[in-house]
Amino acid sequence: MQPATAHMEATLTLDAAASRRWDVVIIGAGPAGGSAAVRLARHGLQVILIDRGVMPRGKLCGCCLSPAALAELRGLGMRGPLEQAVPLERIRLAAGGREASIGVQDGATLSREALDPALVAEAITAGCHWLPLAAVTAIDEQCDAGGPMALVSIRGNGPTDSTLTQVACRRLLLATGLGDQVRLIADGERQPPIRNVAARSRIGIGAVLPADAAQLPAGELLMAVARSGYCGIVRLEDGRLDIAAAVDRDAVAHDAPAAVITRILMEATGSHWAMQLGAALEPATFRATPPLTRSAPLVDGVNGIVFRIGDAAGYVEPFTGEGMGWALAAGRIVAEAVCEAGVGRLAPTGIAAGLYNELHARHFGPRHARCRRVAVGLRMPRLVGLAVRGARFAPWAARLAVPIVTGK
Repeated sequence: MQPATAHMEATLTLDAAASRRWDVVIIGAGPAGGSAAVRLARHGLQVILIDRGVMPRGKLCGCCLSPAALAELRGLGMRGPLEQAVPLERIRLAAGGREASIGVQDGATLSREALDPALVAEAITAGCHWLPLAAVTAIDEQCDAGGPMALVSIRGNGPTDSTLTQVACRRLLLATGLGDQVRLIADGERQPPIRNVAARSRIGIGAVLPADAAQLPAGELLMAVARSGYCGIVRLEDGRLDIAAAVDRDAVAHDAPAAVITRILMEATGSHWAMQLGAALEPATFRATPPLTRSAPLVDGVNGIVFRIGDAAGYVEPFTGEGMGWALAAGRIVAEAVCEAGVGRLAPTGIAAGLYNELHARHFGPRHARCRRVAVGLRMPRLVGLAVRGARFAPWAARLAVPIVTGK
């Protein structure tokens, strides 16, 4: 069954979603939400995956699948995305007008327009229900004879449907990304989001450019590093060029995204790449993110039945291209915590919350710490320049250093 067909056949209406009580409601159908939906549905739980958009939809993303991300997809049995992905063979690192080419292994690139629908389709095949065009407005909590439950207020997000209803569940997973706007209600009042944002955190900007915007071979990733940030450019499975950057907040406060990207490319590569992409950058539609390096409570709510996963739980400036791998792993980890292994039922509330906090810290703690150290180094132009020169003269050493820096 093709993903689009599966979506149409399995799509619920708001009324149908509200008429049932769910074991798990998942808000957000990106890699984290999709991964969790597949795993929990395979355990036999009653799961519904909700998204405010429809599939496919583009997202600001570097579109790189690290070895860890590929391993997660293999663990899910996702052959389709693995066959579509473009193998990543080489990183071209540019800084201070110099470039170095570094060979890599077991990486790939794949657009979110391909990955996200494939995860939704796999979740549907596993027995998950799918509710697109549904925007969550608030979350309240109650208790009944079966224990604590979340009441999720949802409004239709389609052009002709603005119906407001409530969906009840025993566990709620928020895979709502960096721009999480979902509010919990406590004592009758909507609570402000609790976020810890790093003081010097950069923001993300990006766009997708036409295939002929630049002469970049498939399987090669250009990483351009400058004082105000860095950007990556890679060719997707359909030939288009994906460009994603992490930049200082002051940079976009004074210039348009196209100008910021051009300046990074000029400083990192000289005029070469900036001249190639100049004509395509100006008319491009750019997206932006909130500050990248941040964290939020993993488990929330009065009864501890609301779990944040993926970017909504925490993120670190991602020079190493691990974002999608982190999201896919988050879905696996939360499924392990929320569902009692081998019995196909929800784990007790306190046990699930404690286990999720433990597993998340164990998996992501060292990875996030490493990326923070890399982010500090990227703000030192001389250090980056030395790395580029070293890679040019000793490419064998650069190949050995890549797994150490990226954790791959």
